[in-house]
Amino acid sequence: MKLNVSIFSLLVFLFGPCVNCDIDYHTEYYSSSIVGLVKLLDIENQFVLRMKEYAEALEEKLATLKIYLKTLERKRPQSEKEQKQYLANPLHEFSLIRRLRQDWPTLQKYTKQEVGAEQLQAMTELLVKAPNEDDMLEMLKGIDRIEYVYDLNPIDMSLGRLQDREFGQTLSIRDCLALAQHKYEKKDYGGAFAWYSIALKREREPKAFTYDKVLGTALNGVREQFAKMRFLKVMAKQEPLLSDKQVRDEVEKALNKSSPAFVDHFVNELLEQEDGGVLWHDKKLQEPYYLGCRGGYPKRTNLHCRYNTTTTPFLRLAPFKMEEVSLDPYIVLYHNVISDSEIEDIKQHATNFTNGLSRNPLLNVTDKPQIVARMQWVEKMTPFTDRINLRITDITGFGVDECKTVQIANYGIGGHFIPHFDYTTEGRVSINDTFGIGDRTATIVFYASDMQGGATVFPNIQVTVQPQKGSALHWYNLFDDDSPNPLTLHSVCPVISGSRWTLTKFIHSDAQLFRKPCLARVAQLRK
Repeated sequence: MKLNVSIFSLLVFLFGPCVNCDIDYHTEYYSSSIVGLVKLLDIENQFVLRMKEYAEALEEKLATLKIYLKTLERKRPQSEKEQKQYLANPLHEFSLIRRLRQDWPTLQKYTKQEVGAEQLQAMTELLVKAPNEDDMLEMLKGIDRIEYVYDLNPIDMSLGRLQDREFGQTLSIRDCLALAQHKYEKKDYGGAFAWYSIALKREREPKAFTYDKVLGTALNGVREQFAKMRFLKVMAKQEPLLSDKQVRDEVEKALNKSSPAFVDHFVNELLEQEDGGVLWHDKKLQEPYYLGCRGGYPKRTNLHCRYNTTTTPFLRLAPFKMEEVSLDPYIVLYHNVISDSEIEDIKQHATNFTNGLSRNPLLNVTDKPQIVARMQWVEKMTPFTDRINLRITDITGFGVDECKTVQIANYGIGGHFIPHFDYTTEGRVSINDTFGIGDRTATIVFYASDMQGGATVFPNIQVTVQPQKGSALHWYNLFDDDSPNPLTLHSVCPVISGSRWTLTKFIHSDAQLFRKPCLARVAQLRK
């Protein structure tokens, strides 16, 4: 039975049904992939070009007006005596009346003429393609996710230092304020306090007054908001029984009773601290997989590397480099199994991306899924997909005739995948929904790029695999008796920099009846 991928793909993007939640698979969120951000950069480049053309048109008009005014200034008398002498000349009288009757009305019409109409229209059309509020929110979440998952110092981030890499790009005051406001809205008052502090201590940009005239005053009301974050954090800690609304109400009352001079003095004292209070807020390890993303899992010593020459006869001629990652469950990493040209083929096949969504199965089913990446199921068989499927058979020993479809994904900055299982049983998806091909007995992921971050983490066994371009990670999701193995819980750490490209294949159990027969587990046989 062939798999209906267009339906089954929903089971991959979501963990369990989502009731009454707004799911958008097709609206492109630029923030969810580097592919999308490249498009956005092109839009900005076009906008800058049109703005330059508009500025040049304004300058041309201004230059024309200045030339005309300059010709008049050379002739105009200044003192009263000079004016009388000037007007005693009948030719001057004639020119004055003619100019006011003919030239100045025409000049006024010229000043009212719209400049750069073509450029203005082009900019209007480009702004239709600009990121919407949801896209902006997803990018803020991505940057926020990088900060707390990797436990980064906000000061370092604002200066362009992410882990051990220097990017030479600092965040502007407005960038810092956007992050501060996002943290405030998600009730991370300590984090908001840190970013407001950075914004207040940041040196103003050159010609900041000009920017403020156009974009609005950046720091208007920020000192008060900075003080508010401090009070909110302290009160929430001292009064844990109060709801967030009650905490906010109490802080508002306290600030309203405080004089502006007191608030100003309080803010100055905070900013005089060595770090401006940035490191004052605490960061807790909220998820077990964070430790894996930070490289905190202990190293294993009972693993080996070798050449795989036995899975299929072909490997006797061209063995694969195989590195053991875990013995229970069995996880191996194959090195140099796809070439650079094949990686380009992967990207060329990604022509119809949709939003890859995931949702924590432990949360309420009405919760809105997260946009994790841009994904595409490649259903059309080509020489490339045939070649990849043949290589998957060489790596895994499994047949792929029942379902030759592969999944391509591209993750943007902060793109991640929450901890999940690849198998679809145990009540999360009905076994009837697997369309008669069985559960996902194994998974293989080809890494098509290098990146900072973006590791695959197995928190239940404390294993982290950093993607290496050209490699492939293979593991079994089910035991020998086809029951699910909970140790295969895995996630994708947030991407810090670079573009995370992957090609994923799920191997289904029913088609492997003779290659991997359903057997009792060793533990059961020993009973």
